[in-house]
Amino acid sequence: MAFITLVSAKSSGVTCSALALALAAPKRTLLAECDPAGGSIRTGYLQGRGTTASIGLHRLAAADRTGTLPEVFEQHLVSFDEAGNRLLLPGLTDPAQASSLAGTWDALHRLMRVMEEDAFDVIVDAGRVVVESSARLNAVSSPAVLLRRSDLVLLVVRGNAPSLTAAAPVVKTIREDLDRHGTGSGALGLLLIEDGPYKASEISAQLGVPVIAALPFDPDTADALTVGGKVRGRFAMTSLMRAGRSAHEPITVAATRRRAQLDPRPSPIPTEEVSHV
Repeated sequence: MAFITLVSAKSSGVTCSALALALAAPKRTLLAECDPAGGSIRTGYLQGRGTTASIGLHRLAAADRTGTLPEVFEQHLVSFDEAGNRLLLPGLTDPAQASSLAGTWDALHRLMRVMEEDAFDVIVDAGRVVVESSARLNAVSSPAVLLRRSDLVLLVVRGNAPSLTAAAPVVKTIREDLDRHGTGSGALGLLLIEDGPYKASEISAQLGVPVIAALPFDPDTADALTVGGKVRGRFAMTSLMRAGRSAHEPITVAATRRRAQLDPRPSPIPTEEVSHV
């Protein structure tokens, strides 16, 4: 199994990408909306179905303070496919709630690792990284613990000049933070949204980070994932969802290779795959 965190330098489609990867994954997947700026899947893609304001990330800091977090954690997970193979931890409903989570990220990481041990891939939407004066990630502006302990950190970029310009200082920040406080900068990779003239090889050379996988620029499907609604034809056969299925292998291989470098013990036998949406 794998623990993957997605981040961006600016609004580059992190949530949409994370949701596409989770829906297209051939394995059971937990998607955790951990963006301090707030979550959007509850009111966007799900359009309020199957979830209420009484559950989600914003409730877990209080549970942690009362010592009940391990007992209630799974009560705050929502199934977002019919078979129950994809679970969502809905995000904050107000950015002002982010500061209360500063001391809770470590406990949340441990609980998500338990889900991983129970044959779930874990995808974390950590939102936008705010570059500050030091290379250390701020515990409020980013869920730093999750980045530092991920098998793979994927910076979502678009293939255009504004996105790459914004990404450059963030690459430097994440690299230095992972080297100082995490498992090393080798955990950092790129997830490319093919929106712009620059190819994967050019982007990798410019930023000095490998492009692990790419997703097409598919506005109709992205809109359905962002605000809900339907697309023409079969949703699973859209270019974005097909690419999401294809991206699973290189992302998993990179995460597994990274974990093996840090812990060379034999990996567990893979579990049976599940059907995708």
